[in-house]
Amino acid sequence: MEARNPKKSRTGLKVISVVLAVLLWIYIGNQGGTSTRQDTVEVNLQYLHLGEGLSIEKAPKTVYVKLWGAYNERGTISAYIDLAGLKPGTHRLAVDLEPVRGAMFTQVNPREVEVVLTRMQEREFRVDYQITTNPPSGYELLDLVTTPDQCIISGEASILSQVNRIVCPVNLGNVRGVQSYRLRLQARDASGNEIREGLRIIPDTVLIHAVVSPKMSSKSLDIKPVLKGNVAEGYRVKEIIVEPVQVGVISTQKIPDEMNQLKTAEIDISGKKQSFSQEVVVQAVEGLKVYPSRVLVEVNIEKIPTEEGD
Repeated sequence: MEARNPKKSRTGLKVISVVLAVLLWIYIGNQGGTSTRQDTVEVNLQYLHLGEGLSIEKAPKTVYVKLWGAYNERGTISAYIDLAGLKPGTHRLAVDLEPVRGAMFTQVNPREVEVVLTRMQEREFRVDYQITTNPPSGYELLDLVTTPDQCIISGEASILSQVNRIVCPVNLGNVRGVQSYRLRLQARDASGNEIREGLRIIPDTVLIHAVVSPKMSSKSLDIKPVLKGNVAEGYRVKEIIVEPVQVGVISTQKIPDEMNQLKTAEIDISGKKQSFSQEVVVQAVEGLKVYPSRVLVEVNIEKIPTEEGD
């Protein structure tokens, strides 16, 4: 067997080193003159192919990537974890890197991370509304309805436990009359802070039906029947009954405190000898709307006893 020549072997290694150096020089030259450098960059860790109905309870958000070469942009570095096919539980998973153009070598730290997956939970909530801006001056909200009035939230148990209510913020600053429009829902904690991450609201919007009208003042007033004429000779009015005894009035202006009754239209009793009932209109007053606008007046008439007539 022919013995190796150590000197010849060393010469071969030197030749290989020179060739590699030349190739590296050519590679760098083809990068448009970009200088070779070494760098360590913190990048966001992406989680891909998360199974339906699962959520990530615990996992790192970033990793460090070490690069060496003639790369140009840090923003092109992509580190990710493939979650395809995984079930709830704790998993030790490798971190993958997309090739970085211009980088001769890349190294991620840590190479593996621990990921805890949990199954999503659901809770049902009633939809509340919160007036963020009141109606225009001189107007008031009469009614507001949300459709639907219930929603479902899903997410990790630790996040769902923080949700105190589901709110729909409503701006009524430009609303007059009856208006319907769609608004987005918000999850709030017990302190009123919005919870933005880690949960899903289904549906995430509701249809608002708002009724805004001019402000009205209201009051209940007695009814005073107004009689015209006189009953037949020898007869008298025994009693007058009004149903209802009071009516409601509303107005866009303040109703005077001293106003305490309204009159009916005239009821003609001329020559009457018998009791009768008559539906009459309540006399209108400018600026007031009366309800009901008609009342029933019962006039009881009796014959004056002879001894009283003498």
